[in-house]
Amino acid sequence: MNVKAKVILSVLVSVLFIIPIYIILHEGGHALVAVLCGANVTRFSVFGAYMSYEGGSFTPVMLSLLNAAGMLLPVLAAFVYMLTYRSNADSIPYRIFSFIVLIVPIGSVFAWIFVPVLYLTGQAPPNDDVTKFLDHSGLNPWVVILAAVIIIACCLFIAWKKKIFQKYWETISLKA
Repeated sequence: MNVKAKVILSVLVSVLFIIPIYIILHEGGHALVAVLCGANVTRFSVFGAYMSYEGGSFTPVMLSLLNAAGMLLPVLAAFVYMLTYRSNADSIPYRIFSFIVLIVPIGSVFAWIFVPVLYLTGQAPPNDDVTKFLDHSGLNPWVVILAAVIIIACCLFIAWKKKIFQKYWETISLKA
């Protein structure tokens, strides 16, 4: 198989593998907080990308964490993955998979920038995790935007230091 075909196949397989993992981590973050608050998880769907629960005792802080956990658990998993990344690996699938493992959860953090902007203008989607977080936490949307920017910057810095971007670019430029 030529290098270009291997790159394309690696991208497709990585995306097909990572999207369900991301959904499991996202919904799992919500479920974990719900269980910690004494709730029973009644539904958990990867294909529908949702979870539901019954019961539990939620303070405003725990409701805020419930909404943020869908973003935090995938980002934490990506962070741990980045720390274990081996930049000396020459495998095309490994390099592409590693890049996508980083991009998918970090891409979801951008909602924590855009939705607070919409919130400030009164146009935030009412059932969005970020909107619910802002409602329950009472935090200023600018604080949430700043926190999201810091999370993205930290992840990008670590990815750069671990050479995830450089190895990915080298691979897709067909120099590998």
